[in-house]
Amino acid sequence: MTQGEGARRSRLVEVDVLRDLMECLLRAAGCGARVASQVASVFLEADIRGVGLQGLDHMPTMIRGLRTGRINPAGDPSVIKETDASALIDGDAGPGQIAALFAVDLAVRKARVSGCCAVGVVNSSDIYMLGYYGERIAQAGLVGLIFSDAPPLVRPFGGTERILGTNPLVIAIPSAERYPIVLDMATSAQSASRVRQAAYYDEDIPEADGVGPDGLATVKAARVREGAIGPLGGHKGFGLGLCVGLLSGPLVGALTGKALAGWFSEQPGAAGAKGHFFIVIDPAAFGDVDSFRTAVSAYIQEIKGSRKEAGVSEIRVPGERAFLQRERNLIEGIPVDEIVWEKTAALAADLGVQMPL
Repeated sequence: MTQGEGARRSRLVEVDVLRDLMECLLRAAGCGARVASQVASVFLEADIRGVGLQGLDHMPTMIRGLRTGRINPAGDPSVIKETDASALIDGDAGPGQIAALFAVDLAVRKARVSGCCAVGVVNSSDIYMLGYYGERIAQAGLVGLIFSDAPPLVRPFGGTERILGTNPLVIAIPSAERYPIVLDMATSAQSASRVRQAAYYDEDIPEADGVGPDGLATVKAARVREGAIGPLGGHKGFGLGLCVGLLSGPLVGALTGKALAGWFSEQPGAAGAKGHFFIVIDPAAFGDVDSFRTAVSAYIQEIKGSRKEAGVSEIRVPGERAFLQRERNLIEGIPVDEIVWEKTAALAADLGVQMPL
């Protein structure tokens, strides 16, 4: 089924159909059944929540890494250093989702005992949708902060050279509301995936968001992909992205900046240059948990009940749109861009995987 108008067109795909397709692609690329299932679950959740640029559309990045040996399909994360309230995890150059899930579960367990826990991950590939792991922490009743470094695609404030990553971060906070707060954002003006998808359709992006290879501002997404994305909010986003890169890079023993450019290479183990940093906080370490959740909920309602701009029917808090989209897509099916479906079909043919009818 195709829907939509204009350059972008999409089809609805049933959740189970998309899950099976993702697992088949990952198994064909060398992953075992358990790893394929866990990795596919993270990609799938991105699509279900309407963040498809972190879902099926990004699977070719993972598949390419697996097939070239850059990512170890049998990667088995392990703790290489720890204290009561911290741990450092070696991701064994495997799929980042596996290392991230391992890190989250370990951090949650330690935080329940120690009150707070910080976990670093090194020798890992990309973990993709950070909000997925933040929600996992918040649904456990804890507060989560997640930082991840990325290859250099972003210019510093006042510069034109790509030297920072999009360096995303997540802050997840439980509440007495239906959904937790999950702030999931890149520290660049546009995520690399949004620029990538805009380039598919020869779409423009805001001029302030990027420069071409000549260092001049441009609205052409394809030119920005050859040049550099701008920092979010000028000097503020630059400072934030810099700090995220330092926390998820040098602090945990991973690379950052230009040294991460090799992450795009096809050298075995090159994916392991990336790092991630998780902080989990148990609200019980500071007071009554129920009172905290109630206070969070009360503030959310105060914000939602505040005076709105003309034409605005509702004020939404971080994560709310994605949760509502998830509920709809579980019933109606997942919209997948036709161009992404076509790219997936080409990948499936190359892997010998049958596409759904």
